Amino acid sequence: MPNIDVSSYFFTAAVPVCNDGIVEHDGMKSSPIHVMREVLETLPTALQSHATEEIGLNSPFSRSLRTHFARLVVIDQPNFNGRDHSNALVNAIKGTDLLDPQPVDQLTCPYLLVMLDFDLPDPKGTGEPRRYFEELWGLMEPELRSIFQYCYGFDSVGDAAGFAAYMLKCQIETTMPFHDYWYLPPKLSSISVPLLAAIALAGPAIAILAGIGAWLGWTEPLSRGWTIALWAMLPVGLLIDYGWIMWKGNQPYPATPDANLRNVLKGLYLQQAFTRFAIEQQHRDPADWGKAFRAFLDANRPADLDGPTQPPGVIRSRLPGDAA
Repeated sequence: MPNIDVSSYFFTAAVPVCNDGIVEHDGMKSSPIHVMREVLETLPTALQSHATEEIGLNSPFSRSLRTHFARLVVIDQPNFNGRDHSNALVNAIKGTDLLDPQPVDQLTCPYLLVMLDFDLPDPKGTGEPRRYFEELWGLMEPELRSIFQYCYGFDSVGDAAGFAAYMLKCQIETTMPFHDYWYLPPKLSSISVPLLAAIALAGPAIAILAGIGAWLGWTEPLSRGWTIALWAMLPVGLLIDYGWIMWKGNQPYPATPDANLRNVLKGLYLQQAFTRFAIEQQHRDPADWGKAFRAFLDANRPADLDGPTQPPGVIRSRLPGDAA
């Protein structure tokens, strides 16, 4: 899977952390990786539960109207999944000592895993993710500095362009993007199976037909060189088919209808507002429903993404009439 899919960018980076020495943070002396964990632990999360609503501090990532998901994870060492799989009979014959340790992968330093899913103004992703990180720096520079302050090379970051370049150096390819807004099967173009077969079998088919024609006396036999060349087209055609299929599979899914963050927030707001409106109409005269619905449309403006709408990072909208 590519980094770009369904008109979204799925960014993944592994940022190395310099865990040397002792540092002081808020009057406490500790290791850099411990300070990073403290910063991440105290970083406000989105107000998406009743418990976090009571805190009242929203995630700094909610200042971005492009960010769907943000995940920051400290990786000290990779998990050990046990010995490599092997055949028990082969081990018995060879006398393999199963207590003899095998090589184990280890990291030379801790890493901060950064996973961000955000909207693309241009479905082709022109200028991304550099543009996104420059915007993010302008929205939450203090928080970003507190998170990345002990990462290798971050001391050279002085502005939005420098931060974007720094993150791009740490980027790794996203292999499994997650997107949950498709509610209908997307319209995907298919590959013609007869055309794939024709590309692979064209050469051998000509050689076979020419051989049959020569056997029946209709044509002259092909030369040895032509026969070899035609049959050699089979592996070439298979390679072309393989390349075409892989290229097709690497194409991003088409953009999901109205799935950018602003549309999603507007949809969440309208869902709640219309639910309340429908409840309010239950005991009213049906003759008044049309007038009430027109008033609902005028007040909530379904096509206006600027408002009224749901703020980012919250579990529910504050509708007119709600208690402060």
